Amino acid sequence: MEKLKILSLSFIGVFLAWPIGALTGYAGENYPQRIVSLAPSITESLYQLGAQDCLIGVTSYCNHPPQAKTKNIIGNLGNPNIEKIYSLSPDLVLTVEGTNRPRTIKKLKDLNLKVVTFKQATSLDDITKNFIRLGKLLEKQKKTEEIVGEVENKVRAIAQKVEGLPSLRIFWQVGAHPLVTVGRNSFVSDFMKYAGGINIFANIPIKYPRVSREEVIKRNPEIIILVTMGDVTAKEKDYWRQFKDLEAVKINRIYIVDADKVCRPTPTSFLAGLNELAKLLHPEAFKEREQF
Repeated sequence: MEKLKILSLSFIGVFLAWPIGALTGYAGENYPQRIVSLAPSITESLYQLGAQDCLIGVTSYCNHPPQAKTKNIIGNLGNPNIEKIYSLSPDLVLTVEGTNRPRTIKKLKDLNLKVVTFKQATSLDDITKNFIRLGKLLEKQKKTEEIVGEVENKVRAIAQKVEGLPSLRIFWQVGAHPLVTVGRNSFVSDFMKYAGGINIFANIPIKYPRVSREEVIKRNPEIIILVTMGDVTAKEKDYWRQFKDLEAVKINRIYIVDADKVCRPTPTSFLAGLNELAKLLHPEAFKEREQF
């Protein structure tokens, strides 16, 4: 399908065939056994790959799966406790651009700790590539290939179900004061595309731009998605309802979604979020109630 541009299994096979040392720096050595994760997406991915026993430290934001909260908490995303991380004697610290501050990464490297930094995911392709790279680090290429292949097939199946249906205009709200949405360089835009929707702020390159309520009303979305993040609550749903001429209000299509389901850039979380969004947008395409 032309609009579904995700990694093919043939490409994945080539990628996984590359020498481990070319990507990880662990060539000729055992894979890491003591890992500190400084990003929720990395923590979740480690569990998905069955590497949780190697995980010795996480941030306070690493709450999925719930078992992650039993690990050593080394602080939050913005200000992790560098001394505590060092005291854990990790052989690998995993970070993400944009999520972790450059100065944090520099301090860890200055302590001669092995630090691997992943690209901030702006698309499903990025999410998949990061996951494959992590699998290489852990020498879990087979498990990685299985997960990516399954996700790829199910994303394709969802996209096929909504193909040909009307593309609905969506306003995706992640903050209320100030009002914050997602631009085209957020992987959330891929959610909307594959689910049969259009991001009304896709013209903005910033990942999480601030916008005015007047501009939202002007662009007149047919769907409003309120993500449970901070001050975005049911009160916002009531607020938008006062604008009777707004298309989403006319047809009663304002939804609240759990941030944990749509904010973690891992392959399986992307699939779960996409499945939920597609069913909200086009319930008529999912009458058989398949579980993805």
